[in-house]
Amino acid sequence: MPEDREVEATRDLGDAPPAQLVDPPAKARHEPGDYHASSLWRWSGPTSIVGGLLFAILGWLIVAGGIAQSHDDALANARPDELVQILDSLDAENDLLETEKRRLTSEVGSLTSGSRAAALEEARNREESLEVLAGTSRVRGPGIRMVIRDSSGGVLAADILDTVQELRDAGAESIEVAERRVIVNTWFADAQESIGPGILISGELRTSPYTVLAIGDPETLATAMEIPGGVADTLRTAGAEISIDQRETLTIEATVPLSTPEYAEPVEPA
Repeated sequence: MPEDREVEATRDLGDAPPAQLVDPPAKARHEPGDYHASSLWRWSGPTSIVGGLLFAILGWLIVAGGIAQSHDDALANARPDELVQILDSLDAENDLLETEKRRLTSEVGSLTSGSRAAALEEARNREESLEVLAGTSRVRGPGIRMVIRDSSGGVLAADILDTVQELRDAGAESIEVAERRVIVNTWFADAQESIGPGILISGELRTSPYTVLAIGDPETLATAMEIPGGVADTLRTAGAEISIDQRETLTIEATVPLSTPEYAEPVEPA
């Protein structure tokens, strides 16, 4: 009986006995050149880990190359009907991508049009209106230019305040008095004799002549100033000379810095 495990079989086709398994000896003997006894298969410790990694990398490269090659070979060796199926699959994927593109384009359009765009435009208009009312930006438009020359010093701060109030009642949207922008907290006072002739506009001394610029409907504003017994008559009675010019285009250059309220804060509507 041989030393290695082997199968004994007879080649006779007659009444040959079935194959039998022969058990190997208790201890196998390794002949020279046997791969089990080589140093390659006797790695241990860190050497076996490095070797395993090298074999894994080599195997991955072989498999990846085989997959790529098989893919190219599949296309090269594919039958016409198979190529048609592949082409149909690519067309279907392209249709899906085109559908997604149209959906995203529609979303972009909805964000820049319709109610959202209208709300954005409304917010911009509101911002511009607030800038005009707050006096934080230069403004231009039709209006009147009114010059008050007070050589006798008879014009009081109350007369200038009445002028501003009358212009506001007539629809003036922006007003400038003596190069000072008039806003909601602008105040007027008579200058003390120690300071000299003139009036104080929010604490700044202004002297004659007082140039008043008002943007609004020119004819309406001019008519409001010349109402009998109104602003112009009062100023003339005080000894001032008045000239009023209607302008198709008027620019108010004076602005005021934007200030942050210290106490007041907006309240949401109920």
